[in-house]
Amino acid sequence: MTTGKKYEEYGKDGQWRLTSKGLWVKDEDKSGKKFWRFVSKYLKITNVRQVMETNDVAFTLRYLYQGQYRTEEIIRDQLQPNEFQKLSRKGVDVIYSNVKDILQFLRIQEASAPYETVHNRMGWEEAEDQLYFKHHTIIGNNPPASTYCGDYNIEPKGTLEGWLDIIRSEVIGNTHLELALVFGFSAPVVGLLSKVKDMDTLIVHIYGNSTKGKTTAAQVAVSAFGRPSKNKKGLIKSWSATHNAIVALLRDNYGVPLVLDETSMNTLKDLTSLLYMFAENREKERMTKEGELRKQRSWSTTIISTAEHSLFQKTNENAGLRMRAFEFGNITWTSSAKNSDNLKKGLLENYGHAGIKFVRYLLQLGVEKVVERCEKWKAYCEQNLTKTEFLSRVSEKFGVFLATAEMVNESLGLSLDLESMMNVLYEVEKEAAFEREIGEKAYQYMVERVMRHSKYFRIESQKFDGNECWGKITFRDKVEVSIFPHKFEQLLKEGNFSDPKVVCKEWKQKGYLKTESGKYTNRRKVLEPSDIELRKNSGLEPLAGSKGEDRVYVMVMDKERAEEYGICKILSDKEIARMPRKKNISAFESDEGEEINIKDFD
Repeated sequence: MTTGKKYEEYGKDGQWRLTSKGLWVKDEDKSGKKFWRFVSKYLKITNVRQVMETNDVAFTLRYLYQGQYRTEEIIRDQLQPNEFQKLSRKGVDVIYSNVKDILQFLRIQEASAPYETVHNRMGWEEAEDQLYFKHHTIIGNNPPASTYCGDYNIEPKGTLEGWLDIIRSEVIGNTHLELALVFGFSAPVVGLLSKVKDMDTLIVHIYGNSTKGKTTAAQVAVSAFGRPSKNKKGLIKSWSATHNAIVALLRDNYGVPLVLDETSMNTLKDLTSLLYMFAENREKERMTKEGELRKQRSWSTTIISTAEHSLFQKTNENAGLRMRAFEFGNITWTSSAKNSDNLKKGLLENYGHAGIKFVRYLLQLGVEKVVERCEKWKAYCEQNLTKTEFLSRVSEKFGVFLATAEMVNESLGLSLDLESMMNVLYEVEKEAAFEREIGEKAYQYMVERVMRHSKYFRIESQKFDGNECWGKITFRDKVEVSIFPHKFEQLLKEGNFSDPKVVCKEWKQKGYLKTESGKYTNRRKVLEPSDIELRKNSGLEPLAGSKGEDRVYVMVMDKERAEEYGICKILSDKEIARMPRKKNISAFESDEGEEINIKDFD
């Protein structure tokens, strides 16, 4: 390419000439006379980008339309006649008669356009026996030159000192905000551990009402790595999306924290499978149209979720998820409105620097020492947390938080209070342990209550002469105890089980509850139509539903357990008659073991 004051020249012998107004090509007429033929209005490739992970090539095309210069991002595949002509809808001066000339020019001009390598993945990656961390640029020992061009704004803004100032003045001394900071920094630790061992993505859920500072805590968590906001491609995204769209947010992220804000915005009724997928670091396996397995995308990071309610209100399997997702509920994260405002303002002016310095420190330590740190703090947690069957698994996750806090202090010169953090984690696990066992505790309690107050239940084949009825006990393969909803909830409340839904989820999972599809209740005929006064005394509506059935909770229990409390079916004469009997019995043994012949009694 050669340039002059009024035009640029390209190609052999400068056969192409580009001015500020248009493109010209050197041509000759039938007589062999040379002349400049007009091809199109101005257009030019101003940037060539090649994606490191896929080798895909893209261009920035600059062109003139209606007297204004505009740009359009295109991929190299579009340098074909049929595809390129579609750009006419954007105002590019291309039609059937000039498209071949334009494409010939662009292929020549492409060679002199500025070229750069870009990456669209984030976090740890190994290449040629080297470990790198992909952020706005690539961090590592002699890393390749590349700039991030993905879906998130992780280009640093402001200064590291500016960020440290706001953290020291507004976060340090507030244990909960210090912990939120650690949640974010744990992401590259989780990503690094996943390179050498099986490591779940960490899921942290912050919930409480709108005045608790949840979103501010989330901003603190991600500010070390990128823009802490919902707009301008920030690291705070919304739960208000489809299943596939949410999964797409995580793909190929191996160490940059992400916030999913306001779970209540999500229309999915059940988040169980989605949360398990989050924790297990990979998409579901899917087939292509050709019947082959589609490439499975993966991730390994830390996800911070926020909402006004518990995440487990939208799940079916509390016990399993409570070892993968940790809830921090009804905590006041910020000390005042001013504290919140200062954080929001300061963090939007300074972000993305501290994460880079922290990652450099992890590289300096090396993988083995990072693993050792996490194992040390795991052992500490095992000694200090509530002893449960899940202690080792929970301690592994909490150990990552505490090891992260220690390394943040070392790398950034902060003074995070690990002992106070441990106290918070202890309380969180104590509550989670109770919730994991709440189903069994509630079941044992309810069985005892039902058996102790069996006089208030209609028992199959037995006469009921009470003035109040709580439900009915019937005998099938197992004993079914049908309990009217208002009584069921009252009994649970008396046992200090405040959330019947949590109990019912556990029971349904364990097979303790017989339900209709998609519900926790069922329908059973408990009373007769003539039991008008009994219905009134029992707190029921005057009339039952269709077929005389009432909505009830149906507990299931073993017959042996019921018999321990004296609850068993009284057989009728017909049922006794149908019982199998031994035939041709002619003798039996006495207590002393002596055989006695029946004839001896004649």
